Amino acid sequence: MGKGTRNTDWWMGRDGSPDSWVPRGRASGGLESWVRGRRGWGCGLLGQREEGLGARTPASPTLSSVASEKTPPCLAAPERLRGVTMTTPLLILLLTFALGSAAQEDQGDKSGEKIIDGVPCPRGSQPWQVALLKGSQLHCGGMLLNEKWVLTAAHCMMNEYAIHMGSDRLVGGQKIKATRSFRHPGYSTQTHANDIMLVKLNGRAKLSSSVKKVNLPSRCDPPGTMCTVSGWGTTTSPDVTFPAQLMCTDVKLISPQDCRKVYKDLLGDSMLCAGIPNSSTNACNGDSGGPLMCKGTLQGVVSWGSFPCGQPNDPGVYTQVCKYVDWIKETMRRYR
Repeated sequence: MGKGTRNTDWWMGRDGSPDSWVPRGRASGGLESWVRGRRGWGCGLLGQREEGLGARTPASPTLSSVASEKTPPCLAAPERLRGVTMTTPLLILLLTFALGSAAQEDQGDKSGEKIIDGVPCPRGSQPWQVALLKGSQLHCGGMLLNEKWVLTAAHCMMNEYAIHMGSDRLVGGQKIKATRSFRHPGYSTQTHANDIMLVKLNGRAKLSSSVKKVNLPSRCDPPGTMCTVSGWGTTTSPDVTFPAQLMCTDVKLISPQDCRKVYKDLLGDSMLCAGIPNSSTNACNGDSGGPLMCKGTLQGVVSWGSFPCGQPNDPGVYTQVCKYVDWIKETMRRYR
């Protein structure tokens, strides 16, 4: 969850496609480009490029100077998406130049920002919330479906997971390994469609007052429904500031018609939008895969949104869980 301001100097491409975005004119704020890493997309910082993840560029590159380098295809800026809000899946990309040890430093004094309209979750209020860790580092969020299964976003896929649960902090609680995951067969990295995935735990979760199964929906809730999104994601954007405690914020379901006014044809039929008009409150990097809870049931899985996060009137986009209940149950039955 986080706050950010729109930078009008960017040219944008659709995240996950062979292209993404480059700066138009001189790069602002030290941001250079979105580049493809081995496990996904990352944000390149000027002067901090990791070998193998993109082109070497001058200290303050222009579009022409970037294009003159031997750049990967992701630095192309497609005509069809100029002027469209840049979007990105909201996972933590474990690339050292973007989210390494510096990202874990306390930046509160520097930014002065907190989660907008968000607070630390009341202790134990989200007992279904899990964290997908790579080693000890946050990768994504997720929800416990039962003692053996976790639901998350398809773009959070890794070869191996450490699943943390049972604590509002990323210490304590239970930690269970997982090595099998099942993306929805219709998942698209280009359009974010069907961004949903099941992860099977190697061991069994121990249910308790702090570890509970999430309630799957029996129907799709209508626009205007108030919901809560939670996660350990960054509270600032584009700079990253990770909270020590699980954070919550309230958002309202937004109709597809209103959401398409912002995201145009990027919004698919399996997607759900939520936000607060004229507010910066939203999910952000690291919240991916986490829950959007409405009236005690899981209505959404955090999927993608504008970057920087927290742009007023740019809602967060979620996978609409009510449309996948049959697939979830059938997949768990088939691979039990």
